[in-house]
Amino acid sequence: MYKNNKNSIILFLIWPFFALSFAIRNYKSVWAKNIIWLFVIFHGYTLTIHSETAEGSIDANRYKLQLAEMHGQEMSFDNFTASLYSEDTQYLDVFQPALIFLVSRITGNHHILFAIFGLIFGFFYSRNIWYLIDKAGPGMKSVNIPIILTFAFIVGFWEINGFRFWTATLVFFYGVLPYLFEGKKKYLLFSFLSIFIHFSYLFPIVILLIYLAAGRRANIYFALFIASMFIKELNLSTIGDYLSNNLPEIFLPRVKGYTSEDYANEIADTYLTANWYAVIYRDILKWVIVAFMTVVFFKGKKFIDNNKNFDSVFSFTLLLYAIANIFSLVPSGGRFLYLANLCAFAFILLYVQFAPDLKIIKKLITLSVPALILYCIVSVRIAFDTMGFFSIFGNPLLTFFIDVDITLIEVAKGLF
Repeated sequence: MYKNNKNSIILFLIWPFFALSFAIRNYKSVWAKNIIWLFVIFHGYTLTIHSETAEGSIDANRYKLQLAEMHGQEMSFDNFTASLYSEDTQYLDVFQPALIFLVSRITGNHHILFAIFGLIFGFFYSRNIWYLIDKAGPGMKSVNIPIILTFAFIVGFWEINGFRFWTATLVFFYGVLPYLFEGKKKYLLFSFLSIFIHFSYLFPIVILLIYLAAGRRANIYFALFIASMFIKELNLSTIGDYLSNNLPEIFLPRVKGYTSEDYANEIADTYLTANWYAVIYRDILKWVIVAFMTVVFFKGKKFIDNNKNFDSVFSFTLLLYAIANIFSLVPSGGRFLYLANLCAFAFILLYVQFAPDLKIIKKLITLSVPALILYCIVSVRIAFDTMGFFSIFGNPLLTFFIDVDITLIEVAKGLF
């Protein structure tokens, strides 16, 4: 049943969430990734935006207001581009404002805007997941199931509410992994283009350039990786001064904002008021990765040394993770750990799939499963803050007639 694309689309039109679940169960089918893509578009359309809820909702609310403002203005494309580079505003990450401008010429409906966000976000989200599924082949090991599921939750489709940064993350990964694992240089263009989606991706691009220049040096990168775990504090004012003196002027307003003491205190206050699970679930995932990378370095190094493609992914991941650990001490810098986590779980899946079986790896996976389950559960709980009721219980036809502006967490609180 539902062996072809036509039938799967009919199922999607009837009940998108069931089609999503069915696609996950039948992930080997050629149509499955496109159902995931369609669901992300549908999720974008049904996204519920409340400015007082989850952190990313603040971004989503800003996009909504920008669309309404632009739609109410008579503005040519030349005037719009001039506004991007006025004395007050200088954008490098032009993709999102340009996209909002183009949509505003047609409609002021934010549901349409976020459906288009979903179209773009969902493509890279689904393709990144299925890149790993395809490389694992038809005989993907059962122990890799929790790994691929966790990979899909690291930057979940619900992160569309913070469209700029998370799309840049997916686009960068979409470009860098095929290069590392298969040597496909043309894909690097996507990684370099990520800076036009979010300016901060200058830093992963610099890390990539360092790797391209230095090459595969797993021993050095592993030492940096371990050392980065013991760095507890950075001087924000020193970092801000250094970046202000060495970066192009276009970056300076953003850099000053992200390295200010006031912003640091604001982020710290957010963590103090967060629930315990929202604090520890990221740390749990990090230590699972540390355990895997350490075991592979000491027990699986022979396989890595004999397979350059695995060495490339391993080396770059160690280098990226080491620097991302340091960035995480800067306000909002911790977001780069999500990119490092994507690379780490991609490597872990490929290694587990193709490397010789080691008892210690099997034991490590068994011990890690509870932590991975907790990570996925907390991720879903966070997703409930912005997922609309219709994302689960609606379909594309009903959304044209009924607008239910309520989140799943509001439904859950009302019931319990």
